[in-house]
Amino acid sequence: MSDNQRNAAAGQRQKQYAQKVKTEQQNTLNSHGLTRKNEDFIYQLNKQLIAHGMHDDTKQEVLDDTIQQLKEGQKKGQTAKQLFGTPTAYVYKLGHPDRNKIAAANNSPYYLLALDNGLMFFAIFAFMFGLLAVMNPGSVSPKYHYGSSGLTALIIVAVTGGLLFGYISTLMQPYKDPETGEYKNRSWIFRIIMITLTFLAWIGIYMFVSLLPNSINPQPSKWSYLVMAVVVFAIDLWLRAHFHIVNNVFGDSRRARQREQRERQRQQSRK
Repeated sequence: MSDNQRNAAAGQRQKQYAQKVKTEQQNTLNSHGLTRKNEDFIYQLNKQLIAHGMHDDTKQEVLDDTIQQLKEGQKKGQTAKQLFGTPTAYVYKLGHPDRNKIAAANNSPYYLLALDNGLMFFAIFAFMFGLLAVMNPGSVSPKYHYGSSGLTALIIVAVTGGLLFGYISTLMQPYKDPETGEYKNRSWIFRIIMITLTFLAWIGIYMFVSLLPNSINPQPSKWSYLVMAVVVFAIDLWLRAHFHIVNNVFGDSRRARQREQRERQRQQSRK
């Protein structure tokens, strides 16, 4: 047998083997109930993952997850291309994690954001009023209207500030688009408008509580305010460390970047 004949025979055997593997894979995919186009997407995706040298266990995990998403998408009439783009683009995305998706995964829940802001607002205002009282002792005299420096007013301002700016913190974070499934940032114009409206609303609340009568709005001594400021500030720092509160108005952006970097490294290691 000549070299050309041997090469042709070897090529034919390779084609037969490749066709056998493809048939086996398609038979396996048929059991998942995927459409023909989605089956072909998984077949091409598998080839791409093999070409990129992904570990078998990790590859199977990616395929299983993708198949599950395709099955869910089929129920809504979504195709593989709509969900993932091309197999090549999807593999690239797996190797280059979406920063918005990672940031969204690291978001702190709203109630923690509101609590963190509220405590910090209380500590700041309490320290400010205590310091002013030390510098100007006459400002705590009972003959004056306490206004916003009263304890009731301070609590209301801190609570509403926490709730309002906790909500603003969620608007600053990436969110998952319910239609496309992609993670996006809200437009700067929308965020600026919402921040402005929130700040104006909070100023309105601050002005309203300043009208409260002294009978329901007592004013603690200057040292009481300073002690409360220190204690509440310490509690807030403990909460931040214990619950890993990040991406807040007063949040720890450094810790958020560290968490984002760890998540990116974890996803890169799956490649």
